[in-house]
Amino acid sequence: METIVYLSGMRWDCMPGTDRLLVEALACDGPVLWVDQPAPVSRYKDVRHHVLNSLRGITERAGRNVQRLRTPAPPGFSKPLIRPSTEAIAMRCIELAVGRSGRSVAGVVNASPIMPFPSRLGGTRLLHVTDDWLAAADLIGFSQAFLRQSLESNIESANIITAVSEGLASKISDLCGRPVEVLPNGCRRPGDTVVDLARRRPIAALVGQLNERLNLDALESLADTGTKILVLGPRSETDPSTARRLDALLCRRNVDWRGQVAPWEVPQLLQTVSVGLTPYADTEFNRSSFPLKTLEYLAAGVPVVATDLPSTRWVDCSAIAIARSPSEFAGLVQATMATSLTLQQRKEMHDVANSNSWGVRADCVRSMLGRNRQSNEGSPSDTTPRRS
Repeated sequence: METIVYLSGMRWDCMPGTDRLLVEALACDGPVLWVDQPAPVSRYKDVRHHVLNSLRGITERAGRNVQRLRTPAPPGFSKPLIRPSTEAIAMRCIELAVGRSGRSVAGVVNASPIMPFPSRLGGTRLLHVTDDWLAAADLIGFSQAFLRQSLESNIESANIITAVSEGLASKISDLCGRPVEVLPNGCRRPGDTVVDLARRRPIAALVGQLNERLNLDALESLADTGTKILVLGPRSETDPSTARRLDALLCRRNVDWRGQVAPWEVPQLLQTVSVGLTPYADTEFNRSSFPLKTLEYLAAGVPVVATDLPSTRWVDCSAIAIARSPSEFAGLVQATMATSLTLQQRKEMHDVANSNSWGVRADCVRSMLGRNRQSNEGSPSDTTPRRS
């Protein structure tokens, strides 16, 4: 069976996000070679430990049908004079890993803001833009000029281009003059078991990384009401003022911060809460994003209160309440806790989550790779934007 090569914008052992969840779904139907984003050997002990194997194209089993390739990089790997060496090392490691597998390549999915497509691999080249990388330069630690150069180069190399939201797809299409398809984030398929309503408590849950993307005004307004808040996720802020506000919020008596928990624990903990929170700040970056947590809450049978983002409206579910101010956010959380969901709403939540599962997204990727098979060595395919 052919393999899919997936160039990630993260490392496998980071908190599971778009890349890993999509790859795990792709792996249900066939082998995937996951390629870590380049990491400097001077910073990561595990990369140093595996450097010889990586340079020989020797992979590690990361999960069912998933082989992981760590890509070592020299210190200062993103600096202009070092980048060519970084790319050459990564491309060589990938080519050797594919050769060792003995499999042909169905396609390369590139979801990295900095990695080029390997020029010597066959198959369809799909560029998947998971965030507004140009607006995220400060967040991801690369210069905007470098990110723009990488994006433009990958756009030129790609047969198919996808993006996680309609707004981001439109932005990328305007940049390159090519069609960009919408491939939103997904969620785990909802369970078929009946939700035990007796386990639900008047608790609001926030899942995900804690950083500058959050609307802290909304969270502080909610905490001021005394509402119990369960927080599941690591801190990743860089701004000192954000750090101080998070310190103050997380030490409140009504806030239970568990840090990063195992992925399998999240659905279990969500069965004990009454509402899920998606409190994002109104920024250019967030307006182009597609928060994972909203669909995850729906998949767990939990209604959602969210700040107003285009992707939230795209989901279009009556169990999502949208707030336009911090005070309204707090009020909607309390109102949602005090209101029981109807049977129709529960069915709607299940259907929305089911139709937006990672399995559905993986099927879409495989379909795109397959339909472009005949042109993977030629000009970009004639794709048209559509609503996934």
